[in-house]
Amino acid sequence: MFKLTYIMNYAKLLLSGSLVLTMAATAFAQAPFSLSGKIEGIPDSVKIVLSDIEDPNGKVVELASANPENGVFDLKGEVKSPTMCKLFFQRYNPSREQYNTLMSVRMMIDPSDLSMAAPFHFDSLLNLRDKEMVMKVSGSRIADEYAEYMAAVNAAERKKDDASYMSAAKYFESNDNRDTVRKYKALKDIAEKDFLAARLAFVESHPGYNISAYEVQRELENVFKYNAAEIDRMADMVKTCPDTARVNMVEKRRQFAHRYALGMNCPEFEATTPEGEVVDFKSKLTPGKYTFIDFWASWCGPCRAAIPHVKELHKKYGDRLDVFSVSLDENEKAWRKAMEKEQMAWTQLHLKGQEQAGKGAKAFFMTTIPRLVLLDDKGNVICSTNSPDEVTDMLKQRLGE
Repeated sequence: MFKLTYIMNYAKLLLSGSLVLTMAATAFAQAPFSLSGKIEGIPDSVKIVLSDIEDPNGKVVELASANPENGVFDLKGEVKSPTMCKLFFQRYNPSREQYNTLMSVRMMIDPSDLSMAAPFHFDSLLNLRDKEMVMKVSGSRIADEYAEYMAAVNAAERKKDDASYMSAAKYFESNDNRDTVRKYKALKDIAEKDFLAARLAFVESHPGYNISAYEVQRELENVFKYNAAEIDRMADMVKTCPDTARVNMVEKRRQFAHRYALGMNCPEFEATTPEGEVVDFKSKLTPGKYTFIDFWASWCGPCRAAIPHVKELHKKYGDRLDVFSVSLDENEKAWRKAMEKEQMAWTQLHLKGQEQAGKGAKAFFMTTIPRLVLLDDKGNVICSTNSPDEVTDMLKQRLGE
């Protein structure tokens, strides 16, 4: 799976613009917080940094930093309201002239005087898996709620992490053997669903908690994962959260999620045929037939690796499935050369130039390729993924073997 830099930049602008993230954040005044603690054996040279990690585009904003003295540290800063953060423990690497993170723990910080207890020696903490279960923050209702949440979901999260690690390990061990990869990916998917179920069960039973509203806010950032009814159910669950800034963010995520909901009709975008004709993609859809769209590029290894799967589906379901490969190549010659080499006997299109590529990115909120999209016989989105196997499974459900 490859990231598309120019498309990612467009998508980030779309995300921040459509959700009005910064405007919602700055509408409320900052208020002071403090976080103090003591960790036996931590070197004075270790830098302790508390950072805001809520930005949906992955930006990490430092809130406070300090070096411990005899194991004691005290961080002071300001936050506008309860904020999901990470506490990083870093050591300076002179050869690289940068700080390396030794470990990190998540926590929710609010404008309060907070303290963190660490009942183990620093060296032991470095090797401890469940750091977040022992390095607990106290001193506010928000901190207590977060600790309750972690206790409820920790086991499911650990199983999810184990399954993810095993899936990745088997990918390399088997040299990407398709059957092996499918087997362990299926186990990973089950663990991820169980973790999501644990999180949403906590939200449902604690709708007024800030961490519950944060979890819904975070979940609604996923595109083409939920239908409109599921989106509304999640957003409605946390309306009782007393943090109006957080509820406002959830509402903006609701609006965003509806733009990219499962079941929505195929969005409009234009593409260019190999003959140079600019066409409206929706005009190419055949009523009563399913549609499979493979967004790819000649330089993308995973995209090229997915082409044999696309060929299989075209051969198997050709009478009931229209297949389109839509290239994001900036180099038109490279696209044509790859088309010829791969011998793709289905409709080929090209998102030619920044305008077409940008509108294509907006249509399906693409940040990586391959991006595989499946439309039902009414032209509605029923799957958007980077995994050919997910498309295969969906077609088996809908069209049979």
